[in-house]
Amino acid sequence: MKISHGIEYFAARLLALIFQLLPHQAAIKLGERLGRGADNLWAARHKVIIDNLEIAFGDSMTAAGREELSREVFGNIGKTMAELCRSPRLDKDRILGLVDSEGEETFQEALDHGKGALLTGSHFGNWELMGAYINALGFPVDFLVKSQHNSYVDRYLTYLRKCLNVRVIHSERGMMAIIRALKENRQVAIVSDQHAGSQGIIVKFFGRLVSVPRAPATLSVRTGAPIITGQILRNPDNTHHCIFQKPVYPRPGADREEEIFRLTKLFTGRIEEAIRKRPDHWLWTHRRFKYKPLREQNEGSYVE
Repeated sequence: MKISHGIEYFAARLLALIFQLLPHQAAIKLGERLGRGADNLWAARHKVIIDNLEIAFGDSMTAAGREELSREVFGNIGKTMAELCRSPRLDKDRILGLVDSEGEETFQEALDHGKGALLTGSHFGNWELMGAYINALGFPVDFLVKSQHNSYVDRYLTYLRKCLNVRVIHSERGMMAIIRALKENRQVAIVSDQHAGSQGIIVKFFGRLVSVPRAPATLSVRTGAPIITGQILRNPDNTHHCIFQKPVYPRPGADREEEIFRLTKLFTGRIEEAIRKRPDHWLWTHRRFKYKPLREQNEGSYVE
């Protein structure tokens, strides 16, 4: 074990224990304060947020507005982490008491379709809790996650997610694990809002060309599983409200690449729409707008 990994793991476990011992609202309040404090201390991520907001909103958001929104973003990250750390305290009844929704009939429609579904979303609100809520409604959910560099922290995160009664698929296992889950008629949650590099599909996001992961649309076209989008919104009292859209199905007989582009553009547009309504909910700490084409390209083309 690297010493730095050991320190990170010990700090994570200690903080999680504190969150678990505190009353629910007190834990979330502490998480918010720690998050806002991180905004002052983590200069590199703060700059990324400010740069992203300037690209996305331009002159429609003042410099003071960007600074305040950065604090709100970090505060929401802190709240979300506090809630994730409290996963061992959140049984099914507690989750259903914290979250309500509209459009949940979309999951029954997907279940009746019999090919599973691809829950294609973003790092928006408490996305982990949204998956747990869908599972608590009776629709089995698998999370596709990328392994952390610190294997000890990674195993603990997997434990916390399993406390929410969701299965975890590590991305290193590839598409076959996802396809097996879809064949079992499960919902597979794939977060698809980060830069996809040379393998991505090029679409517009906040008016800029970005590279989007092609996996959700590719899997949908390959398996016939619909894509489901949705958002989880935090209420002032730290309960949550989910909004789920109707399933979107791949069109039989359509050109494969055109269909992958259509589905990718559709879910990316829905992600942007949600962020515009609640920009404090999204994880602006990622350099989302770093795609630069090597030649003149349009939407739907590929990075070369």
